[in-house]
Amino acid sequence: MKHTSVRRTAAALAVLLGASGLTACGGGPQAAAVKGPWKDVVAAAEEEGAVSFYSVMPGAQNKRLVDAFEKEYPKITVNLTRGAGELPARVESEIKSKSEGADVFLYSDPAWFSNQKGAFLEVDGPSLKGWNDEAWAVKSKVIVPSAYPYSMFVWNKKIFPKGFKKWEDTVDPSVKGKLGLRTDVTTSLAGYLDFQEKELGEEHLVKSGKLSPKFYPSVVTMTQAVASGEIGVTNASTPSTVKELQTQGAPIEATVPDPSYWIEWGAAALNKTQRPNSARVFLDFMMSEKGQAAINGDGFGAAGRDGVEGAIEPAEDAAMLDSSSYTPERIEESNRKFKKWFH
Repeated sequence: MKHTSVRRTAAALAVLLGASGLTACGGGPQAAAVKGPWKDVVAAAEEEGAVSFYSVMPGAQNKRLVDAFEKEYPKITVNLTRGAGELPARVESEIKSKSEGADVFLYSDPAWFSNQKGAFLEVDGPSLKGWNDEAWAVKSKVIVPSAYPYSMFVWNKKIFPKGFKKWEDTVDPSVKGKLGLRTDVTTSLAGYLDFQEKELGEEHLVKSGKLSPKFYPSVVTMTQAVASGEIGVTNASTPSTVKELQTQGAPIEATVPDPSYWIEWGAAALNKTQRPNSARVFLDFMMSEKGQAAINGDGFGAAGRDGVEGAIEPAEDAAMLDSSSYTPERIEESNRKFKKWFH
C-alpha cells in the first residue's frame, strides 16, 4: 500500500458517503517472547492476559478492532489509549526508559517508526501470509494497516443544502465564518498544506485564510463541529468519523474531491513491552482478514491485504503523504506558511 497512485473504487466510497528478558523501569520483569508454534505464543499471550494499545484511530475504528480482537481472544483484554499528536513523544519517553505503557502503537506518520526502527519486535505471526509487500513502513517490523482519504469535504446539510463538489466551492464568500480547518502543523497537516499549495495554488490557501475559519486540533472534533452546526463545512476528515456521525443521525454529507490527498498509518509492537506475546498476537490480528475488515471495512480505508470486504482504494491520481520527507526544518517552514496564510 506504499503507493502514490492506485485504482479507484467509486462504489466502495459511495457506500461510505450515503523481544528479550529485560527488566522495565517502573514495572516487573519482562516476559519472554515465546519461540516455537504460534499456538504456544497465543497460550503465553493468554497467560499475560492483556495488551496496551496506543492509537490515533478514530473511535469507531478503535472500537471495531478491539471488539473483534476480544471476541477472537476472550482471555486477552485490550487497554486502549486514544490520542493524537502528543502520543509519539510519550512513546519515545517510554522507549528510552523502558517503562510500562504502550505494547502496540498505531500512528499517522510511518516515518516516525522508521526513525525508531530498533524499538520494535519482529512480525512473525500467521497473518504474514497474504500481507501485501507494499504494506510495510519498516520491513518485517512495522505494518501499514490502513490508508484513507484525508481530503474530504464534510458539510452540514441544514447550513449548506447544495453541498460542495469542487475545491473552489470551499472558498466561496458564502463560507465565511462557517469553515473549519485543522490547527497544529503536524507532519500530516504539513503534507496537506503542501498538497493544496501545489495542486490548487497559494491563492487558494490565502482565500481560505480570509474566510475567518475556526480551527480545531483534530479532524474528529472538527467533523463533530460540522455535525452540531458550530461550523458548516470542513475540507479534512476521516471516512469512519463521517460514517459514525451519519449513523447517529447527524445532518452531514461528504465527498472526496479530485485531486485527493491520502494518509497512511504505521503500527508496530514495541520490544520494551512486558507483554511481548500479547503484543505479537494483537499485531498479527490487526494484519488478519478479520482485523483488516474491522479497520478498513465499510469504506473506512485501504487494506494491507487483498480481498477485505468493504475496503477502498485511492484514485489513480491520489497524492499519498510521504512522511519521510518532512524533516524538522520542513515542518518549521510549513509553520511559517501556516501563520502567513491563517493569522
